[in-house]
Amino acid sequence: MKPATIPARRGTLMSGLVALLLASCATIVPGTLRDTDHPLAGRLWDTSVQGFIDDAELLRRAAGADAVLLGEIHDNPEHHRLQARLLQARIDAGARPALLMEQFDIDQQSALEEARRSSRDLAPLMHGWEWPQYQPLVALAATAGLTLQAANLPWASARPVVREGFASMAAGELRRLALETTWNDDRQSYMTEVIGASHCGMVTPQLRDGLVRAQRLRDATLADAALDRIDQGVVFILGRGHARRDVGVPLYLAARRPGTRVLSIGFVEVGAGKTAPAQYETERVGNIAPYDIIWFTPRAERADPCLAFRK
Repeated sequence: MKPATIPARRGTLMSGLVALLLASCATIVPGTLRDTDHPLAGRLWDTSVQGFIDDAELLRRAAGADAVLLGEIHDNPEHHRLQARLLQARIDAGARPALLMEQFDIDQQSALEEARRSSRDLAPLMHGWEWPQYQPLVALAATAGLTLQAANLPWASARPVVREGFASMAAGELRRLALETTWNDDRQSYMTEVIGASHCGMVTPQLRDGLVRAQRLRDATLADAALDRIDQGVVFILGRGHARRDVGVPLYLAARRPGTRVLSIGFVEVGAGKTAPAQYETERVGNIAPYDIIWFTPRAERADPCLAFRK
């Protein structure tokens, strides 16, 4: 069933999202920022009231949330700078939230804690990500004495779900993680198209469907990590797709802990000639705005991510 809330000309509208998803999955190389003088760059857009807010309102909203999700594009250095700025503001206000990071796998938690206790470098534990981008956040958490929590699903745990389906999971896990109760045909249709396009159409339908299952399990696992620390408050560093309210981590938080106060912030790169907030983030499922707040930023220069698939 085709989602009624997704525009019919999906190929055009999906292109920006797909490029960003591909960039987030590629080897991370810091890019040169473009459009730094764009009229939207640096501004905050509240999707619920369809209006701009200032820094004071952003911090007020963050203070009232159990979990603040900071949905980044991984190769954009401005996103990391703004994440650190918000985390510092929360610390300055007296908060001591746990810092959750998608960039560490959950099976690394003991190694993370041991490395911090012994003041060893955490860089060797960050695989497939550009450590200099995240080091300031990790250092800020250490200086403030914040809990650093690994949150991502190891690939070894995702692989059986890709190949064999959810039946490969331990008994009871499907229900505990709310993997089925959160899902519907519209979300399946949306994610199927996103995963297929993000791999430049170069995956078989069977592999594409397996990767959709893995994406769902990753979101559920990220939410599970957040729930472990929710009582102390959470600032979550994760990819923008995971932060989406309509298909990502917030779905699983709401299903498993109703009433959890989530503030989802999506860092969105500006585009030349697009000066109205309504021109951004037009894709949504079930008429749910993907983020509570859009934080507009300059865009990072990046190569065509589909080149690798075409070789």
